[in-house]
Parts: sequence; C-alpha cells; structure tokens
Amino acid sequence: MAENLRDEHPEKRLTDPRVAELIAECNRQEESCRYTSASLYIWHKAARWWRSFFLVAPIVVGGVASSQILTSFGAQWGGGVMAAFLSLLAGFFPSIYVALDMDMRHAEIARAANEFTTLRDRFRQASRIKSHSGYDEFQAEFEVLMDRMDAARSAAPPTPQWCFERARNEIQKGRYDFDADEGKSRT
Repeated sequence: MAENLRDEHPEKRLTDPRVAELIAECNRQEESCRYTSASLYIWHKAARWWRSFFLVAPIVVGGVASSQILTSFGAQWGGGVMAAFLSLLAGFFPSIYVALDMDMRHAEIARAANEFTTLRDRFRQASRIKSHSGYDEFQAEFEVLMDRMDAARSAAPPTPQWCFERARNEIQKGRYDFDADEGKSRT
C-alpha cells in the first residue's frame, strides 16, 4: 500500500511551538556564525599583513644595512654604527615574530572562517526552508548542524576582541548583508 506523503495538518506545523523555538534558535546560531566568521576573516586579513611585513622587513632592512651608500656616504653621521644596528635589527625580526606569537596559524583561521560562513548559510536555510518539513525532520537537521557547530567551535582559534568589535561595526553597517535579503536587484 502506498504511503500518504502529504502533510495532513500543515496548520499544526506552522503553529507548533517547538518549530517556532527551533526557528528562533537557528536564527541565533546564524547570527553567531555571522559574527564569528566576520571576526575570523578580519583577523585573517590582519595576520596575513603582519606575516608579509615580518617577511619583507628584514630583507629591506638587511639590504639597507649592507648598502655601500650607508657606509660610504653615511660615515660622517655614524654610517658604520647605523649599518651594524640595521643588521642586528634585521636578524631580530624572525625572533620578534615568534616572541610576539605572530605566527597565527593562517590556514587554521581561514578554515574556521569558511566553516562558520557555511554554517551561517545552513542555519539560515534550515530556518527558512527546512522548518516547513515538519518538526521531526527539522529537529534532525538542526541536530546535525549543531554537531557541526560544536566541532567548528572546538577547532576554531579564539578571535581577538578587536576583531570582534570591528566585525560588529561592519555587520551593523550592513556590509555583510545580502542584496537579495534586502529586496535589491543587481540587474
């Protein structure tokens, strides 16, 4: 005998307080993922900049230190001392980088930002689409997403406070909003 696949009582699904609570929780998790992913992307950009600086700066400073211009023309102003100081400084850059813990696991930050962005979209889809499937199916989808969220949270590095504050400002300005959600068209 064929099974009836139609929802016999769609009005129950829309008025079921459990579905409403799951929708609200999906919205909270979506917002949490939005802030976390934005914070991680901001941190990743800053970390890449600092890594580039600490890679390029010793090359430039070492080049200036070994330059004949500094030792020849700068002799009257202590060019030799300046060259020695710049050579020493160029040698310290890698140590400073490590001592300040600037090696911030760039790949790990990028991977976490991507995972939270994906989860943000999945929670939004669950609240807007999957919620119409009935409580049991919606609950199962929610549990899968929460398991992924728990795994993402445990694997993600904690973001610095300044990244979160900057992300919050960017989000409040609407920089992470979708045009489709605001009814704007790109045509």
